[in-house]
Amino acid sequence: MLVVGLTGDIGAGKSTVCSLLQRMGAEIVEADRIVRQIWTKPEIIEQACNRWGKEILDEEGRVLPNVIASKAFLNDREYKWLCDLIHPLVMAEMEKELVGGEGLKVFEIPLLFEVGRPDWIDFVIYVTAPKELRARRNAARGLDEEALALRERWLLPADEKKKRSDWVIENEGDLKSLRAKVEDLGELLLNLAYPILVSLTCGSESEAEEIARACIDRKLAACVNICPVKSIYVWQGKLEQEGEWELKFKSLQCKLHALKNTILEKHSYETPVILVHPLKWMNGTALLWLREVLDI
Repeated sequence: MLVVGLTGDIGAGKSTVCSLLQRMGAEIVEADRIVRQIWTKPEIIEQACNRWGKEILDEEGRVLPNVIASKAFLNDREYKWLCDLIHPLVMAEMEKELVGGEGLKVFEIPLLFEVGRPDWIDFVIYVTAPKELRARRNAARGLDEEALALRERWLLPADEKKKRSDWVIENEGDLKSLRAKVEDLGELLLNLAYPILVSLTCGSESEAEEIARACIDRKLAACVNICPVKSIYVWQGKLEQEGEWELKFKSLQCKLHALKNTILEKHSYETPVILVHPLKWMNGTALLWLREVLDI
């Protein structure tokens, strides 16, 4: 599983990017959805009312986000109190989303860098857009310049967040342009989300090296480990024992078909046994190495 954190400027198009990635097969986890759920908890509502009074509630006892914002963004003390109340709960709920599943998971976290990038995020995407374009989008959602400035004063500078990100999506054009950018990045991420380890044995060290070099030369594996093994097996009804050479290929699922064909082309056995081991996780730097060597 590959875990990507997605963040960006207010009104830059984070939700649109997530929607496009979801259509490609990514699983999306939204921090804002979790925040809304947290604000329905009686104990959280009670603490907020004790802090700011019942004016933060509507007639049915539900919190009013705009009123909460006006209270929380008032000064450092109130903002820190709100962050200390909500953010640990959000991150704890997000960690629960890591259990099970496979492939690409994208966590949309508007305050990813402000809260602190968790160690379970492999890569970060930052979505940005020109100020005037964001202003129009935010105005359409009821956020005027004053309200926007009130929120953005607590955020890290955009340049700093870009430096901390692995990929930056510039959403300065129309939806078609954005879709092309997201699809290019999404295809890469979906390929990286499925690392594999392929193993098999052959009869000699020279044959093992020939198979390994062919797969490396064709950019089908980034590394092949070769080591001698003792094999005990049944062949044509008889128990056999002999020395063999085991090969282990580090690769990606998208390369498997061509990798299998190259192995079969070079292998001398009548019935070579090729085992494919899907990997639940691989560290980000190793995935980038696979990307470079396999020319993804």
